[in-house]
Amino acid sequence: MTVSENRNIAIVGVGSLMSKSLAIWLASLGWNIALVSRSEKSLSAIADEVRHAQKGKSGKVVYRSADAGEPTILKAALDWCVQELGGKLDVLCYNAARVALSNIMDVTCDDLEQDFKVSAVGTLTSGQWFASGNANVDRVSDGEWPLLLVTGGLLDKQPEEYVASLSCAKAASQAVSRLFAKSLPQKANILVGMPLISGRVVSPGEEGYSQRFDADEIISAVFKPFFEDREKRSRGQEGWIVERVH
Repeated sequence: MTVSENRNIAIVGVGSLMSKSLAIWLASLGWNIALVSRSEKSLSAIADEVRHAQKGKSGKVVYRSADAGEPTILKAALDWCVQELGGKLDVLCYNAARVALSNIMDVTCDDLEQDFKVSAVGTLTSGQWFASGNANVDRVSDGEWPLLLVTGGLLDKQPEEYVASLSCAKAASQAVSRLFAKSLPQKANILVGMPLISGRVVSPGEEGYSQRFDADEIISAVFKPFFEDREKRSRGQEGWIVERVH
C-alpha cells in the first residue's frame, strides 16, 4: 500500500528518535509538518533535518515550543499549527512524556502529578481538540480518515520499578487513548492508533542499541501501517486495528 502525499500532521513531543524519524519519512512524501516540544533549541535542529528531507519546495515544516502538560498552552500551540499549515490536520501524533528514573517508594506527589499532566492530560487535551473541528474529515467519504496517533509501550501491563511514575502516567494515557478509540470513530469520524513499543529505543552506537528497536525500523514496521490503513477504507472503520505492538 502507498501513503498519499501533501497532507498535514502535527507531532507533539518531538525528540531525536522516533518522532524525528516519523517527521523525516513524511517529509520525504511532501507532507506539511508542525513540530511541538518544550525545547526550542532541539526543535530548531530537528526542523532543519526534516526540511532537508522534504520532497519538493512546497511542503512546510514549522515548529513551536510549548508545555504539553498545560492544556491552555497546548491548545494554543495546536491552533497555531493549523494556522501555519494552512488547513486542518490529517494526522495528530501525541508522543509527549517526561522520562525520568523514579522508585515507587521515593517518587514525590509533585513528580507523579507532572507526569500525569504530560502523558494523560496531554493525551486528553489533544484528542478533544482534534475532535473539535480540527481534523480534516473532507476525504472520509472517499475512504480516507483522519488519525489520532498516540505512542506508548507495555508499561501499563508491565510497570517497571525504575520508572514508577512514568509507568503510572503511561497507563493512564493509554486508558484515555483506548476510550478515544471507542468514541471518536462514531462521534467525530476520527480513527485512533496506538503504536506500542515493547523495548528501549536508543541511537546507533549507544549502549543498549538493537536493530529491532532502531527508530527508522520502528517507523517502517509499526507506524507506516497506520498511515497506509487510514486510507482507502471502503468499509469505513470496519477492520481497523487500534493497537500494534513492536
